[in-house]
Amino acid sequence: MIKIAFAGNPNVGKSALINAIAGSNLKVGNWPGVTVEKKEAEFTYNGETIKFVDLPGVYSLSPYTLEETITRDFILEEDPDVVINVVDSTNLERNLYFTMLLKELGKPMIMALNFYDEFEKLNYKLDLNKFSQLVEMDVVLTSATKGTGLKELLNKAINRSKEKIKSVEYNLNFDSWLQGETNNLKCKIAEDDKLKKVIDKYSLNFTTIKLLENDSHFMNKLNENYNLKRPEYFQSAALALEERYDEDIETIFAEARYGIVKGILAQTYTTSIKSRLDVTDKIDKIVLNRILGLPIFFMIIAGLMGIVFNGSAPFIDWTDGFVNDYIAKYVGMAIGTNIPDWLHSLIIDGILGGVGGVVVFIPLMIFLYFFLAILEESGYMSRVAFIMDKIMRRLGLNGRAFVPMVLGFGCTVPAIYATRTLEDNQSRKLTAAMAPFMSCGARLPVYGLFTAAFFGSKAGLVVMSLYLLGIVVAIFVGLILKNFKGFKSEDRALLIELPPYRIPSLKVIWRSTVTRTCEYIKKATTVIMGILIILWALTYFPNKGDAHNSYMAKFGHTFAPIMKPTGFGNSWQAVAAIPPSFAAKEVVVGFMSQVLTTEDSNPEAISPEATAPEEPTTFAQDTFEQIKGFGGAVKDSALGILSFDIEGLFAAPDANQIAEDEGLGVVQATKMLWANDPLAPLRAYSFMAFILLVVPCVVTLAAIKHEFGWKFTNFIIGMMLVIPYIVSTLIFQVGRLFF
Repeated sequence: MIKIAFAGNPNVGKSALINAIAGSNLKVGNWPGVTVEKKEAEFTYNGETIKFVDLPGVYSLSPYTLEETITRDFILEEDPDVVINVVDSTNLERNLYFTMLLKELGKPMIMALNFYDEFEKLNYKLDLNKFSQLVEMDVVLTSATKGTGLKELLNKAINRSKEKIKSVEYNLNFDSWLQGETNNLKCKIAEDDKLKKVIDKYSLNFTTIKLLENDSHFMNKLNENYNLKRPEYFQSAALALEERYDEDIETIFAEARYGIVKGILAQTYTTSIKSRLDVTDKIDKIVLNRILGLPIFFMIIAGLMGIVFNGSAPFIDWTDGFVNDYIAKYVGMAIGTNIPDWLHSLIIDGILGGVGGVVVFIPLMIFLYFFLAILEESGYMSRVAFIMDKIMRRLGLNGRAFVPMVLGFGCTVPAIYATRTLEDNQSRKLTAAMAPFMSCGARLPVYGLFTAAFFGSKAGLVVMSLYLLGIVVAIFVGLILKNFKGFKSEDRALLIELPPYRIPSLKVIWRSTVTRTCEYIKKATTVIMGILIILWALTYFPNKGDAHNSYMAKFGHTFAPIMKPTGFGNSWQAVAAIPPSFAAKEVVVGFMSQVLTTEDSNPEAISPEATAPEEPTTFAQDTFEQIKGFGGAVKDSALGILSFDIEGLFAAPDANQIAEDEGLGVVQATKMLWANDPLAPLRAYSFMAFILLVVPCVVTLAAIKHEFGWKFTNFIIGMMLVIPYIVSTLIFQVGRLFF
């Protein structure tokens, strides 16, 4: 197997290159011993098994953050056959500094000059041959979106790996004084019997520089693996250099590297007056405006929610009918009646009803992930940290802490892991305490179900308000916690790169959407299915299908009085849905589809036509109707998106349509929770707010435990049991005054 590591700054397109070459999505796991995500892709090419490893995007290889440590240690300790340094060709000066750091590690390298299509549009010029000579490696012009240079890059990497070179001593090219001092120290290392075994593992350049810098991470490795300490002559040399340059040793080397980069570019690289940054600056003057920035951000989110719900609603309706009317019908016919009642109920109600209730919202997830990917790939999402910096500073944090919270809108698990990029443990803890209040994608099916049942065309507005509620509660929690020991942190300025705006690649966006949606489907058909089968058993027994006298009903009835102040405590089903939400928030939808049967419907609300026997239909007829219905959903979805019906978000629901549809599917059954109750929308909103703010899923809790230990995890659990109760109670008790 040939192991190839991809290394570079953030936002240089490493993942896009890997996916474009490997032809498949990255496999995500964890680095051994740590909880930061590890991304790999394995495939076969010309009879060779190739493994790509996507290292975290970093600017430095100093061991100040976990991402930097992982990148450096992987290249040094795991011995990849080749390192591909991915460089943004439109921002060479910044990117090549990292190239200098990689060269010091002494591994075989190839450079991928990425975004070269944009480089050419800007009329930039590069003497490629001379540039390749000066950086001392093969350079390939690439573009993941255009498919440029992908085969050439792969072939060069394979050929380089077959040379079986384990270590390369690149020329450092420092100024004469610094180069002379490092050369002298290299000679001393070569003569030092104790250090000879070190340079068998690490390059001579790297060993020399790290000993001069007194790099703590490297010193610990020397002590642990070789029982060595820093030789005194390195300390003397470092003091002499600091005295000559009047800078600390790390700054001396940093300035030397930048000098090399500027020298290379001066000989090979020319720019034009035309610049993509001009367009970026013009856009940023508007979207990052001190007054307009925040309203624009909320308008974008509101528009996103409107498009997502208007576009996905027809597909949700079609999927609901497809699962409950088509699949369930023919599965029921296939299994027949010659099986035990409990097995029939398990298949139809437990598996199909439960998982089907979650699968119904796949269209919603596709639309959400698609438009979130557009925001991410365009470069706007990184602006959110800048926009939120002022607000976060009031919490004792900077705008960078909002980045994990933005990730929390997708999934809280990576949001918790992303806190590792923050500067100190206090900032990490405070951010981790706030991140679970962000409304993750797993909560969307719950919102979709209850807004469809109780809010009709106001769904987008209601969901947006829940997103805002999560942000407000997170800020409130931050304001309180920042005053307590263990959460106070130093006031640090925001240092974050704002990448240029790019027109997103449809291929990259679609790949991101498919990957995330497949994760949702995988969860729905594995973990959630197991949970739903357990919930079905608790709902079916001990009275064989009588949900109102089941174990779950007993639990719901027991705790219902405690939940009465929240407004949804008068429904045992809503109360009983809370514990399953700790396993996964999507389970709430499956649970509701199991316990809310059409028998709960109000007979008076169902029209006589609905009770009349229907003519039997054939499989061909039903299939044709489903195909026809899907075509109608496509049309209605397009009209919903293109109509830009913002006013529709504020329109009242169609009561006649709701009455006509009652008794059909999980959405209609959910309406029966509070049938004919004028406070039904308020109760539903209180319930959604509770699900938003209550203890996150067990996977998130496991991530918090890994990062911060049991004590902090127990604190989060306690806090997120109390806060949702208080907030839901306030929502209902204050809201009822206006109904």
